[in-house]
Amino acid sequence: MIAFAARRWEGDYRSRDIPGGVETTPVVGSIYTVKADGTGLRKVVEPGRDANAPAFSPDGRWLYFQSNAEGAYQIQRCRPDGSEPATVAAPATFGPWCKSVYGLNAASNGLLVMTAYDGRTGRVALAEADGSNPRVVAPDAGYLYMACLSPDGRTVVCSGPAAGYRLQRIELDDPSQKSVVLTPDHPESFVPQFTPDGRTIVFFRRDGDFYRVDRDGSNLRRLTTGANHAEFRLSPQDHHGSSDAPHVSPDGRRIAYVADADGTPEVHVMNLDGSRPRRLTHRKSPCARVRWSPDGRWIAFVSFVGKHPQLFIVPADGGEPRQLTHLDEAVYFLAWQPSPTP
Repeated sequence: MIAFAARRWEGDYRSRDIPGGVETTPVVGSIYTVKADGTGLRKVVEPGRDANAPAFSPDGRWLYFQSNAEGAYQIQRCRPDGSEPATVAAPATFGPWCKSVYGLNAASNGLLVMTAYDGRTGRVALAEADGSNPRVVAPDAGYLYMACLSPDGRTVVCSGPAAGYRLQRIELDDPSQKSVVLTPDHPESFVPQFTPDGRTIVFFRRDGDFYRVDRDGSNLRRLTTGANHAEFRLSPQDHHGSSDAPHVSPDGRRIAYVADADGTPEVHVMNLDGSRPRRLTHRKSPCARVRWSPDGRWIAFVSFVGKHPQLFIVPADGGEPRQLTHLDEAVYFLAWQPSPTP
């Protein structure tokens, strides 16, 4: 099953950078689920001001998402059928200084990593799966976000305005939690992601290409040249866009990514070392949001059908994409449900 966020707005979607943030067209967001064969479409989170960014718990039993229905972003969760809704992390969770909580990642060990934002600066924060034991990581490290947690739960890697968006590593076992720069010669590095074995971090840069680096900062390698893809944009007027990361396969051997192909962002795959790149789609309409299925057989993505991007899947070894949704809404973020554990 795939969970996805759908966005609706009036007129043309627009965004632009403004001092202290981003100004966008007001949107209404919902969370849906659908089976991989396109059946069973179900709205599990009713429209809010921006219900967005679904993420499943590692055991597949909970569906997390962020929403600003209460006027500020907070992290919520429910069962995959929409039952048992609850707030996991609200601004008050971290104290009166916190104005918004967003950017959730659910780690393989069950911990949640997110961003706590005070209106000017983001701080990396952790909590247990139910929101208990909330804490800020490296509070003196500066504005950091886009955080991921290593599979063993010992290391956070993140990016942000601190040090010019160079990747930072923070060891949680270190009482000082001093951040270490992993990419000193590579500013503008975004959305890091660990491989399943925790040894390698995959990321992309503002130059539109994809990279990898070992956990200790060694063996930095450029994987693509001329991919020319960094943001997913909902319209030509979406000037800010949204970071569009690659995704590592469940076995850690391949990377799915979006790259320019004949002037259009299309879905590609390559080996973890950058070898054997292969184009999977020829849609001639922009694609984005690649995500591997838990069994590694499929890649889900979104691609425009008219005004709005819709949800598709394509065989990871090549084949014809299948369109799963036909909504009068934009499919935006998506996540596959892991196989529920006993």
